[in-house]
Amino acid sequence: MRAVDRLEVENNPVATAEGGEGAPSGSEKTVETSWSDAVRLLEEAAAIAAARGCDPQSFTNAAFAAYVAKNPAFRRWIETAQLAHRLDHLRREGRIGVA
Repeated sequence: MRAVDRLEVENNPVATAEGGEGAPSGSEKTVETSWSDAVRLLEEAAAIAAARGCDPQSFTNAAFAAYVAKNPAFRRWIETAQLAHRLDHLRREGRIGVA
């Protein structure tokens, strides 16, 4: 399972079964339906943005910002990754020590 999928499951009361075979369970069907709904809504939003002349980068930025705003676990993951990157950079520059 990808990290983003794990974050989605953490924030979504419906969890997918891992490694299962055969027909999807009820919860897997719900997740697939939810994802289909999300894709459909994104397609509608993209059509509206394109019709109004929105450039692709602005649309992508807005979609990502909306996702991060609605997914606190993903926001925390990004913040943690940014902090780790910054600390690594400062250590390589010799500006902070290594414990």
